[in-house]
Amino acid sequence: MKQKYAIERNKETGNLTIKEYAELDKGLFSLIFEESYQGDVISAAIKEGPGAVISAIRTPSLYPIAEYAEKIAEKIIHIFEDPSLGDEPVDLVFNDVKLMQKGRKETVDADVPVEIDDLLDDVPGKDLDDDDDVVDVDDVDDLDDLGDIDDADDIDDADALDEE
Repeated sequence: MKQKYAIERNKETGNLTIKEYAELDKGLFSLIFEESYQGDVISAAIKEGPGAVISAIRTPSLYPIAEYAEKIAEKIIHIFEDPSLGDEPVDLVFNDVKLMQKGRKETVDADVPVEIDDLLDDVPGKDLDDDDDVVDVDDVDDLDDLGDIDDADDIDDADALDEE
């Protein structure tokens, strides 16, 4: 799926608007969300660096992944530093499929052969003996059989709360 972010700075007010779009059909983008920011807040974040810009633009509704957020922050900094860029929105288009393929290529190491038996040897809990402190509880009634539960204390605690 492709995503598009339209970044626009209003020259009159100095405010910034980011619109997030998703490609629903080949070449057809639909607006998902629009967020506006005060120009002075973004300007202050730019002075602190790209990390501060990313923090300033992320909201519960607009929260691009790190790779996208970095590129959006770079573009915002460029828009605010270049007075020739005006009211025309700057579009950034990202392709999730390419991002996933890139991540997959980085994690797969074809030079290291892996045997299926080696993978099965790494099963958690494989080394537990029957005598270990592992209790199999099949039913709620089995909990009373564990011996670690003191129902009388629970009743006394509840009575103490009622008296307060």
